[in-house]
Amino acid sequence: MTNTAKIVVVDDEASVLESFKMILGIKNYDVDTFESGESALKDFSKGKYQVAFVDIKMPKMDGLELLKRLKEADPDLEVAMVTAYADDQSHAKAIDLGALEYLRKPFLMEEIYELVDRGLRRRKAKKEIK
Repeated sequence: MTNTAKIVVVDDEASVLESFKMILGIKNYDVDTFESGESALKDFSKGKYQVAFVDIKMPKMDGLELLKRLKEADPDLEVAMVTAYADDQSHAKAIDLGALEYLRKPFLMEEIYELVDRGLRRRKAKKEIK
């Protein structure tokens, strides 16, 4: 069975991008990866993706700024923030900006699948309310 969810992953570490591609590929999700917020925004359009995984600490545009811009472009996009440097302030700001969750590196495959499922359920519930 093919999953139709389209997922975007933005992280400045190539190894993290490869891990996400492998993990999400097991479930046959359609995955695009980008090494910067700027490159992700160039390819972004409303409704193109259902779920995003965004690293918080990246050069130039950080993940919180990218989260804000992605949610402005597509309020229905479910975004999980990913970080190796968790702190209460960035966690609170991410949630305030509409993040689905705050995922700490290193992560487990099951955590990724659970976040995709939760994000897809939230999107479906929002559409039913509209």
